[in-house]
Amino acid sequence: MMAPAAGLEPATCRASRTLSEAGKKLFGVSRQGRKSVNDADRLSKYLARFNLDFRRLKTPGGA
Repeated sequence: MMAPAAGLEPATCRASRTLSEAGKKLFGVSRQGRKSVNDADRLSKYLARFNLDFRRLKTPGGA
């Protein structure tokens, strides 16, 4: 399995209060040209590709 892209390390998710906040931090540049922005959905799908879950990342000891 591939590792998440640079900047998508679990620390970014842990430092964010919500999935949407993490998505805005991580996809800030690429979201500017989009008609519709749904950072939470986009991040959730991206994390799933690496068998990661935002709630598990937020839990101490979760990975």
